[in-house]
Amino acid sequence: MSKNFIKRLETELGKRLPGEPAQRKMAPGVHRVFKTSESAGQAGVLLLLFPRKGNLHILLIKRADYPGPHGGQISLPGGKMEEGDQTVICTALREAAEETGIDPDTVTVLGTLTPLFIPVSNLEVLPVVGYARIQPEFSIDPQEVEYLITAGLGELADNKLKTEEKLNISGVTIIAPGYRVGDEFIWGATAMILSEFMEVAGFAGLHGQ
Repeated sequence: MSKNFIKRLETELGKRLPGEPAQRKMAPGVHRVFKTSESAGQAGVLLLLFPRKGNLHILLIKRADYPGPHGGQISLPGGKMEEGDQTVICTALREAAEETGIDPDTVTVLGTLTPLFIPVSNLEVLPVVGYARIQPEFSIDPQEVEYLITAGLGELADNKLKTEEKLNISGVTIIAPGYRVGDEFIWGATAMILSEFMEVAGFAGLHGQ
């Protein structure tokens, strides 16, 4: 991937975003249109791009199986905004550093995607797109993260990882679109965020890299 792609991606992130229509392409059957509630908290997740073996990759995490709606899930690193965070972007960087050990000073923030409301946790999540010039040195917090997962941007662009799977959600079987990365199935809010990101990356000329 060329440096020009990163520059073009930053430019595209500053334009009008694809928004909810792009997110809904990867929405599971149980997902509906939800407007952010007045009581919703703020959260940030980091969609981190970094080079690995000559290609750009995205970092994801397998959350530890702790009590709560997101325990054991595949997600982007991030979490809820805390009192000391000046912005939600700061939240995303801080949480990613705590969970994966990355150095926030090595991450260039390229922009943000469309916020996504998560009803089960009553949070409005802001996806923050960042770029690290070299692969970070990772060190996970085992209380938060079971292990790290990386997805190749080229594979995502070629739809090689896109699929649908049957899931049992609270006793109800649904068909959910998502991405199959190794042994992991990425679906729900994370897949919806990736869906919008891949459209923006396409506008930046990803397929021409």
